[in-house]
Amino acid sequence: MIMRNYLRSHKKPAGMAAAIALSVLAVQAAAPMTARAVSPEFARTEEEWARLRDDVLEYEEIEDLIHEYNVTVRNNYEDWKKNSAGKTPEDIVRDAERDIDSYYEASANAEDDITTITSDMQGKLAESTLQRTIDSAEDGQTRKWEYDKVEKSLAVQAQTLMNSYYQLQLQLEAAQKNRQLLENMVGIAQRQQSASVGMATQSDVLTAQQNLQNAEAQIISLESQIASTRQNLIVMLGWAQDASPEIRPMPETDLNRISSMNPQTDLETAYTNDYTLLTDQRKMENAATYDVRQIYASTIENDKQQIAVALNTAYQAVLQAKSTYDQAVLDLDIANKNYDTAVVKQQIGMGTALETLQAEAAQVSARVQQQVTSLQLFQAMETYDWVTKGVRS
Repeated sequence: MIMRNYLRSHKKPAGMAAAIALSVLAVQAAAPMTARAVSPEFARTEEEWARLRDDVLEYEEIEDLIHEYNVTVRNNYEDWKKNSAGKTPEDIVRDAERDIDSYYEASANAEDDITTITSDMQGKLAESTLQRTIDSAEDGQTRKWEYDKVEKSLAVQAQTLMNSYYQLQLQLEAAQKNRQLLENMVGIAQRQQSASVGMATQSDVLTAQQNLQNAEAQIISLESQIASTRQNLIVMLGWAQDASPEIRPMPETDLNRISSMNPQTDLETAYTNDYTLLTDQRKMENAATYDVRQIYASTIENDKQQIAVALNTAYQAVLQAKSTYDQAVLDLDIANKNYDTAVVKQQIGMGTALETLQAEAAQVSARVQQQVTSLQLFQAMETYDWVTKGVRS
């Protein structure tokens, strides 16, 4: 296996080969490693490999990183290449029959009772599922589509994780500003309690302190979620769990994408690309009996209904996310004006520093909400596009 940093290092003189080998072995023994790429070197240009192998994560790279470095994708590819590639339904059935024979042969030749019993049980279990293997009408292509669907679903998951990572970062920013406000509130309550006029009670002080503690607990929780989300994301994409790649910002949310969405006209595209539908259609073609073909025909009709529902649901989610985003934009405009007013009032002696801080905290909260809803809208649009590309959540 090869580390990203080693892969992107400069070529060294031949005389240093032994030293490099020892150095790499030492690092391998000391640090977690990334997965090696699925594709052969010639499958991509040098520039493409360099971009994937640097220590920078960009949203647009996620699908390629999943394809090349995700461990599940690699294992699935190796399994397909070894056991399914190019095989017909008859080949797969013969493989299953050979497995049954091998279990019974192992049982007959066993030298101890445990091996005899275990092998015999495995043979009977495999025999009991043979008819299901026949009726499944699988071949090498259907298994590839099934693995392709897993790969694309992992890409969706990674994209969602990256989006969530930045939403959490924004929420942390708002929580930190809120903590600053609450720290001031504790100080005010304590000063007011100490004042001769007794403007605040011990209960007021305790309430302010409890609010501050709650805010600090929220910050700790958000920091933990951010760290966990980051680690899950980079491991999915091939980095070691303790790696520290730079995670670039999310793409801008392009509102023009919405105008190009139409569930009615996009439905045929979704039918054409849907991995489950493709698989079931192929299995119907492979089916050996009329009864099995009828079962798959019914399954295909159900697939189409589910695709239509998924596409329409995703579209409605986009419209709802857009409405929420529009409201957040309006709320931010109001918060900006309120903050500007508070600053002016403080400058002319008609407002306090606390009132300005409160207005600033509200402004930060509104800005964060606008940015979060923008990311949520982006995610909703991605979900819609994924349905048209054949992957339903």
